[in-house]
Formats: sequence, structure tokens, C-alpha cells
Amino acid sequence: MIVQMLIDGIAVRGAIEHENYKQKWSPQYEAGPTIEATEATFRRYVITDLLDDYRDATAPAERYVLAALLYEKTAELILLSNARWIGAGKYLPRRLAEFDPDRAAALAAPLVEGRHDQFANRIAIELDRAGGRVQEGFQR
Repeated sequence: MIVQMLIDGIAVRGAIEHENYKQKWSPQYEAGPTIEATEATFRRYVITDLLDDYRDATAPAERYVLAALLYEKTAELILLSNARWIGAGKYLPRRLAEFDPDRAAALAAPLVEGRHDQFANRIAIELDRAGGRVQEGFQR
């Protein structure tokens, strides 16, 4: 993320400008993002749908694709629900581990080890922590 690079980076040129950016953006970065209730509900809806598909999937390729999406969407929901910045690619599990190493490990272990039922159960636990499943009657 650009803001993090500005805050944590070392100025090669323009040290004064760099310091000004740091002072301007540090408070907003440290405060973390906010997630609106409608956005959180939509994210829970997406996870609910993916989780149902994952539990029903029998083809290995489908399971792997759905598992990757579930991990990504669930990790993002955990972070955003706790005013933490998300990341892309390798930075998403790093951000989650920085926030809560135990939850990060609990989410990743069954995924990495191919324990599909345990992974689905972990997603359900995190979904419940965020407010529960969203299905019938949901409108965006």
C-alpha cells in the first residue's frame, strides 16, 4: 500500500516532503479503515455463498478455487471488521498474522493441510464472529 510505503519508507530524495507526507498520513493509517454495515453484510453474503458451494463441491479443482476465495474473503472481513488494513497476495496472511496470530493459524492450517471439513468449520466460526450467515432476503 502506498501510504504504508510513505510512512515506513526511507527518503532517497526529498526528505522534507517525505516527512510532511508521514505527518499527514500517519494518523489516518494508524486509525485503520472503517467498514460500513452494508459492506460488511455484503461480504458476509459472499462468504456464505462461497461456503455453501465449497461444502457441496466434489471436484478437487473446484474445492481449491473456492478455498482460496474463502480464505481471501474471510481474512479481509476479519481485518476490516477490526479496523485493520488488508493486503493483496502474500501480504494478506501477513496482515492477518500481525493482527491475530492464533486466528491466522487457525484459518490457514486446515487450508494448507487439505482438511476441507475443518477449513469449512473455521470459515463458519469466523462468519459467526462477524455477524453470521446472510442468505434469504438479502438485497444489495
